[in-house]
Amino acid sequence: MADEACVHNINVPLQKWIQEEAKREALQKTQRWDETIQLEKQSSLRKTTVAYGIVELLRHARIVSNGPQPSTSILAGECNVDNFVVLTSSQFQTAGDFSQLPWDDVGGVNMVSPSLSAQIIEPSFVIDSVDDNIQNRMGRYLEVYISPPPPTDAGDTGSASLASDFNDCHLFGVLLYELYSGMAPFPSNPSGNNRGSSPEEEPPRKRSTVRYDKKKGKSYSTLQKKPYTPLKELGFSSSISTLVQNLIDGHDEYPSLDSVSSDIHLLLGDPDCFLFDLDSYNVQGGSMQLQIKKGKLYGREKEVSSITEAFCRVSSGKNEAFFLGGYSGSGKTMLVQSLIARVDVAGGYVLTQKVEQMSKESPLLDVLSAFNELCILIRCKSSPRELLVISNKLMNDFESDFSVLARLLPNINTLFHQRAKPTTEDASTEQMMNLHNVSYTLQRFMRIVSSRDRPVMLFFDDLQWAGKSSLELIQALLSDTRGSGYFFFVGSYRDNEVKQGHAIFDLISGLDSSGVKSTKLHLCGLNQHDLVKPLSDIVFEKTEGNPMFAIEFLRSLVNCRLLKFSLREGRWIWDESKVRSENITDNVLYLLSAKMTSLPENTQLALKVISCFGIITDTNVICYLSSTSEYSDFSVWLSQAINEGCIQKIENGFKFVHDKVREAAYSLIPDDKKAQFHHNLGMLLYSASKGQDLSGAIFQVADQINHGISLIQPEMRVEFAGLNFSAGSRAINFSDNKTAYSYLKNAFALLPRNSWSSHYELSLRVFLLYAKSAYSCGKVKKAYKALKTILQKGRCVNDKLDAYLLHVTILHACEERAEAYTTCCEVLSQLNETVPDSTDNGTMAEIVKRTGDMLSNISEVDLMDMKETDSAIYPILKFYNLLNCIAFWEKPEMMPFIGCRMIYLTLERGVCQYSVFSLTHYAAILCHQCTHVLNLQEVCRVGKAALSLLKRFGSSEMVPRVYFCYYGFVAQYTEPLQLCTDNLRKGFEVGISSGDSAIYAFYNSIHLIRLAFHCGENLPSLLKETDYHLEVMTRFRNKLSMPYLTSYRETISMIIDKGGSTSQKYNSDLPEASNLVYAQRHTEVLQVNKMLQSFWLGYSTRCHHYAKKVLQMDLLGRHNKLMILFYAALNSFRGIKNNNGNGSQFIKAKPLYKDAISALRTAAELSSHNFSSKVYLLEAEMNSFEKKYDEARSSYAAAITSSCSSRYVHEQGLAYELAGLHYAKFGEAQTALDFFREAKQCYLK
Repeated sequence: MADEACVHNINVPLQKWIQEEAKREALQKTQRWDETIQLEKQSSLRKTTVAYGIVELLRHARIVSNGPQPSTSILAGECNVDNFVVLTSSQFQTAGDFSQLPWDDVGGVNMVSPSLSAQIIEPSFVIDSVDDNIQNRMGRYLEVYISPPPPTDAGDTGSASLASDFNDCHLFGVLLYELYSGMAPFPSNPSGNNRGSSPEEEPPRKRSTVRYDKKKGKSYSTLQKKPYTPLKELGFSSSISTLVQNLIDGHDEYPSLDSVSSDIHLLLGDPDCFLFDLDSYNVQGGSMQLQIKKGKLYGREKEVSSITEAFCRVSSGKNEAFFLGGYSGSGKTMLVQSLIARVDVAGGYVLTQKVEQMSKESPLLDVLSAFNELCILIRCKSSPRELLVISNKLMNDFESDFSVLARLLPNINTLFHQRAKPTTEDASTEQMMNLHNVSYTLQRFMRIVSSRDRPVMLFFDDLQWAGKSSLELIQALLSDTRGSGYFFFVGSYRDNEVKQGHAIFDLISGLDSSGVKSTKLHLCGLNQHDLVKPLSDIVFEKTEGNPMFAIEFLRSLVNCRLLKFSLREGRWIWDESKVRSENITDNVLYLLSAKMTSLPENTQLALKVISCFGIITDTNVICYLSSTSEYSDFSVWLSQAINEGCIQKIENGFKFVHDKVREAAYSLIPDDKKAQFHHNLGMLLYSASKGQDLSGAIFQVADQINHGISLIQPEMRVEFAGLNFSAGSRAINFSDNKTAYSYLKNAFALLPRNSWSSHYELSLRVFLLYAKSAYSCGKVKKAYKALKTILQKGRCVNDKLDAYLLHVTILHACEERAEAYTTCCEVLSQLNETVPDSTDNGTMAEIVKRTGDMLSNISEVDLMDMKETDSAIYPILKFYNLLNCIAFWEKPEMMPFIGCRMIYLTLERGVCQYSVFSLTHYAAILCHQCTHVLNLQEVCRVGKAALSLLKRFGSSEMVPRVYFCYYGFVAQYTEPLQLCTDNLRKGFEVGISSGDSAIYAFYNSIHLIRLAFHCGENLPSLLKETDYHLEVMTRFRNKLSMPYLTSYRETISMIIDKGGSTSQKYNSDLPEASNLVYAQRHTEVLQVNKMLQSFWLGYSTRCHHYAKKVLQMDLLGRHNKLMILFYAALNSFRGIKNNNGNGSQFIKAKPLYKDAISALRTAAELSSHNFSSKVYLLEAEMNSFEKKYDEARSSYAAAITSSCSSRYVHEQGLAYELAGLHYAKFGEAQTALDFFREAKQCYLK
């Protein structure tokens, strides 16, 4: 049985290798013609690979052996075939038989003397990124590793003489001749050396010829050597023949082996262009066409290394940005493309987006479109297991607001097998999302999908046309302090087209201030060395090294017949004097435009048309145009443009091959006729698409018409106002409010003056959506003006309701709460609801009791089965909901009335999403008032039932409101605090993502940090989380909640190290517009935190002082009161001196203990998890105080066990500490020490 195929590396002497290659070539002649051609190319590629290894060894040998002033070539005894061995790889079936199957590839070259080895490697990312087809594998992107490496103090080859350099090149040329042809270039000499001239001497000279150099104006002599047969005549390519001939004859093209190595590497890197002769199919119109390799970079090695290193840093877990500046055509996009294959092989996701110059507002849709495409990439590149993990994480994190994510990224549904696409509400009624909401939602998404194994690279091309909102979103993603850290952003821009103050510089500055590393690189033109050497001076003078301009310049030379391909010589030829004397433009745009003007008129028209849509034209637009009589052959014209190399077909349309090509096509339209051209094009598209679904092309149609908005006829203005309204609505659906504002502003302007009488419905919709988009873009005055018009012109209260709602929301956001409250009451009055100015305590108690009686007969099942409310009650509940939010700060005494009224309407007329909030809000209020455990239990039941009702409606808008009320005020009496904090985090995240719910998101933040502190979360981690929430508040400019959170931050910082290493970053002062209620609430939080700091830092007297003040406050929450009672009672056992100054009397501990133990025992009946450890610890302290040793020991043990079970590590540490003090007091020093050690371990956690 045959052995399995295996790969063996074989060392073959170079002479033997040349002979075996000759045998293989002879066998190849018997193959089919096309197969023979392909095999010959492979053979030439192998020989050139060996040549590259040899020249690298010779260069290395010269560096190592180079003396201070060598008089002769140091390669004299080294540059012959007997001094080299080829390391080959061979795949065969039977071991030991090397003669039957020749080698398949070259793995390296060894030099015998001096002993050196060159390992030739093709990087894995190149091999993995190309197809298996040999045609696609022909190019060799090789790297050479030579051992032993040169010493660090080795000299360079610069000290060698010029004659020595030329002789080295000559000797190497002789060696190459024999490598390729299998024979020596010169006849055998008398000594029997049949491989050419003696290595110690130059080849014998035949005669000297005197010539005259016209350019230099002087005579010179040339030494002609013995004749030999050029490799071209032996069937080798022109490039190989010219290379070897120039080396043997000692021409100036190769002054040293360094330049030879560079050219051989070029031959290997792009053999189709440089190694093999051009095929006959490149001949068009009787002349050879200039072939430019697409996707190939020249002269950008340092830049490629820089961007690659940046990506490698991202792979280690740090977000980074890379900004690439340069003129148009300098190769910015090509440079980034060189990295894409590496990112792809590394398992990363690559997103590319080109910003459109023709896009009027540089829409946020560009960024959203890129991340929407990411969903498809994840689907394609992930294994079933990876996909399951990602989908589960997405559902867990976006459980309550998955529809928000799906609204931004519709393709997210492709990651879920059985999940239907969530429905979205009409744009005119659904909750608006601003830039901050979008940013936070995408941050959450990126935390899940990016990882070390799956980094994400986003490439934004032509960043100079990007809008501020797009760049702010990118900054938010890069600066996400809670992100995975595997996001790499690359932005290219024309730095000659951006001025100081451009949003790009704001982005760079913002990233620097956020600690995100960014690299800025400017692409200059190529050096003359990187251009075609004989033409480099002329090309560089004309193009300044701009790669695209250089290519177009060379093509123009071909078109003018100044650069021609000689079939006889097998190379390009030109007359330098004629090229210099020709008046050829130094403007690439002119070159391209001139080329286009020579095209058929229909092809020019096609290019002009699609240039009006930007770099890419959608298929839908092409279809609409093709359906008209004027452009019925449009597809044919586009095909002609493709053949001319101006555009290319892509998946969903057509794309210009370069920005400059589009600019050249657009320049064919005279400037004074551009507006008319756009307008005519828009009118044609609008007519062709009328009555059809325009969703796929509505932006393009509207943009064309808007370019010539002044040309719109009066009778068409209303119609196009409707078109812009539809475009604005669609942009809002994608949460791109800036783009929406642009379209709605046009719709607003196109409406006639009498529109409210002639087109009432359209005016109502346009003004309302315009106000919403203006408010979302921060243009509050414009929004207010539009709303005022609606309130004046609206025919009935129902038509004004949405305007009133937005108006009150703006007033509330601007902290004009008194006017907001009054306006809400006025609207409710118009809806036949009466809100009293105030109510007395007796009336309010009666209302609350009556509501409680009604709810006591309603079970959770009853609520779930209850019918939905009718359309007449829905707006009433919506405004009551808003009024309740305002009353929290303006009239808190009215909150029970508002909540009870909402519940009454719900039970009478049916439930809706606002009913859920009313129930949880009612429960929160009652938890503050209840004194009996049964009443408290009933209230908690109502709150929990409301959570079930929330799932029925699935409203992301209500999640932060409901979670704030239930988990911030109710659940802490029945649910573990850890569960409360988890859900408050979720309430925060959903609120930040969901439009105008941000204010409730921050209410969730405050209670999250408060409860996380009380349940003993790790303080350094909690400090970091607090800073994150404060950072988000700052971004949202929410001054209302910051002082609250800042107070808790100060407490955490003080307990960690008395604030020493955690400096205060945020201002805890009250906003100037604060009212009395706000001031009272803020004072309460300040006093509570002062008391907590004093207790944990051991300031007993100060702790007692603040506790006494806090317990007298009317607005103190029930849970806060329980915690203050607990700490105050513990503190009283420390022996606090009275303020009489003599220290003879102490605060009595028993009264404080009685109040605390009574309240905590009641709470523990509902939640042993949260309160039992506190009860045990207080009992232990009282027993110790009363010197009941055994009872105290038992209670301390119970407190330690209970706090450990509840995972309250700080209370467990406190129990250990107080127990240690107890044992120390009773003389058990060792036991006390053991307890103190345990306490320390708990505190360190």
